Amino acid sequence: MNTEKRFSVVRLATVLLIAVLCVLAFAGCDKTPAEPAATTAVTEPTVDLGGVAPVRTVAGATMELTPAGLRFSGRVEKVYLDALKTAYGDGSVKVGILIVPTASTVDGAIDPASADAVKLKAAALVSDGSAYAFDCVLPLTEKDFARGYSAVAYVEVFDNVLRCAEYTASENAVSFADLANEAYLDISDVQGGKYVNAVTVDGKTKYSPYTIPEYEALAEYRFAGAITVMSYNIEVYDSSNGWEGRNPEKALDTVLEQSPDIVGFQEVSKEWDAMLKQLAQDGGYTRLRGGYTKYDFERNEIFFKTDKFTLISEGTKSLQQAASDMKVKNTENADLSLDSLERVFHYVILEQKDTGKQILFVNTHLHYGSTGSNAEPHDKVRRYQIRGLVAWLERYSRTYPNQIVVGDMNANYNASNPNNGGTRTMQLYFDAGFTRTSETALVKGDVGGTLALLERTSRVNADGQSWVFDYILTKGNIQTTYYSVVNNPVDTGRKYPSDHIPVTATVCIR
Repeated sequence: MNTEKRFSVVRLATVLLIAVLCVLAFAGCDKTPAEPAATTAVTEPTVDLGGVAPVRTVAGATMELTPAGLRFSGRVEKVYLDALKTAYGDGSVKVGILIVPTASTVDGAIDPASADAVKLKAAALVSDGSAYAFDCVLPLTEKDFARGYSAVAYVEVFDNVLRCAEYTASENAVSFADLANEAYLDISDVQGGKYVNAVTVDGKTKYSPYTIPEYEALAEYRFAGAITVMSYNIEVYDSSNGWEGRNPEKALDTVLEQSPDIVGFQEVSKEWDAMLKQLAQDGGYTRLRGGYTKYDFERNEIFFKTDKFTLISEGTKSLQQAASDMKVKNTENADLSLDSLERVFHYVILEQKDTGKQILFVNTHLHYGSTGSNAEPHDKVRRYQIRGLVAWLERYSRTYPNQIVVGDMNANYNASNPNNGGTRTMQLYFDAGFTRTSETALVKGDVGGTLALLERTSRVNADGQSWVFDYILTKGNIQTTYYSVVNNPVDTGRKYPSDHIPVTATVCIR
């Protein structure tokens, strides 16, 4: 649909005006209780329409963004509607827009009898001589912005739908956030024409049809339903053998301060249990413990906000077992005995309560071994583990196309050095369709190293080098709006509470 056609006459108010305008929006549609249906048999009039559909949604401009919600437009042929009114009475014939969540469409069609269907009756018809045009607005609250809606124009007689316009998902389905995203991205490097207002995008001056307050409102709309994800290797904790000054509670304080919606913890040992139980209670999380590696060395736990998600399923699987199940060949002759702990991945399928969208979320910790000059035997093991994981994920990609993988990969990706072991290791994810949130984020914060070095006081070593071992990867219809390393030094000497630094990303499922 043409953006200029949609938005050239529509201006967004700020977010603070939404509530007021939502009330006004209903004034444009008659939503009074339906009158008792008459028992009179209804038949369509025999009129010559020259092959034109009697009622239709307006192709190319069916849905528009307004400050109050989604505007839907329709048309009904004048001779057709007039014939119905003559036959059954002016007050018995009404037109409007029938709307359902796109997820409720059945075989590419809208069922007027659906329990999810909303009928917006047009209060005003505007004649252009051959047809009547009409608009209706569906007011939305913030939690509805990311939901997809489908709509068709309809005609009813005695409060029973007589005819609906034809429906196609490409023209008649959209979300408020999608339209806001299209408007937000309708910018130019050059001022002129409709691009009159200077706005700042990713630190650069661009030009938009919208004023700065309107543009800021668009940013709020397009990121509706956003999810904040964190990955954090909190290090296996041994109260009798922690480094000097370590305070493990400080690691969890960071999580409470950031308050992510989903957290993947690596290296959870038994001594973390009481503290993680308290974190779940204080932060409003559901805690999924997952299964241990061999020798009960560690778990990869997943926390999610209880009020935002419904748990569909979860499980833990050995990375080597996944590769075996998926019949992944050991093409590099990796010495799998090096992975003496038999590392695992913990997965969960979550459904957003506000949008109904589902996510397959995986938290893992790849084999460690060496990551320096003698790393190649261990890199081979890590690559075998990734091949098994991505093959397992691909098995479920049709049912769960939106996938997020987080964890400590023990691989430092360096795009400028494609032959580096860590680069070749991480490339397997990218070849499988995953992207780094640190790369794709529209806004980036700290993108530096994720390891605590020099006695846990610095993120660079004596040679000024830093490493990124911790990642948040996405695949599917997911947009990353923000990424950052959470730099959290604490205590005397500004030491870090773990040997890894947490990373966080904000993503939207489209």
